[in-house]
Order: sequence, then C-alpha cells, then structure tokens
Amino acid sequence: MQQYVFLDSTAVEQLTPSQVESYLENRGWTKEEMESPSSQLWVRPDGETLPDHLQALPDRRPYRIWPGYVRALTSTHFRDYAASTTQLLLVVALFEHRLAAHVLADMAARPHPA
Repeated sequence: MQQYVFLDSTAVEQLTPSQVESYLENRGWTKEEMESPSSQLWVRPDGETLPDHLQALPDRRPYRIWPGYVRALTSTHFRDYAASTTQLLLVVALFEHRLAAHVLADMAARPHPA
C-alpha cells in the first residue's frame, strides 16, 4: 500500500528554525548536541517506550528513527533547508502517529521570533 504525503512547500520554506525548536521542545524532544554549526540533533527522552506503530519496523533502516532522532537546520539560508525540514516533519509525524501536514501546521502556528 502506498501512501502519499502532501505538504505546502511554501509553508515548509517559511518555517523558521526557532519554530521547529519550540515545537520539538514543547513535545518532549531534547536537544542532544550540535551536529555542526548548521544543525542540531534532537532525541526523545531515554527509556521512553517505542510507539506501537513503530515496533514493526525492521532492525535495519536507512535513518535512525528510534530513540526518536531528528536533525534540524539552524538557518533557512541553507540550500537543503526545505528538504531537510520536510524529512524532519515526516519523522516527527511518524513518531507522533500524525499527518505530516498537521505537524507542519502546528509548527507554523508557533510565534516567529521578534
């Protein structure tokens, strides 16, 4: 069964790193480390149970999804900002068992920094 994800590319491009950070912090993600000056790694709290819908994933997969790993860019000026943010939205939506479009809407609803 194929599933298609439709995201408003303009909304993804307009999402700011601070909106992403605010959402992740509010939903219980923890900033683990700076991967580089351009990105941050976020994880779920240690010991958190794997959601039921992710337990069927094979042990080998192309991206670390558990223990809830996502990479967020620190600036919208990077060429791959939209693609990287889209990937983050998909992983967060998978973890939260929500539609990526709903995660995007919730992130976009967060205030922009002054």
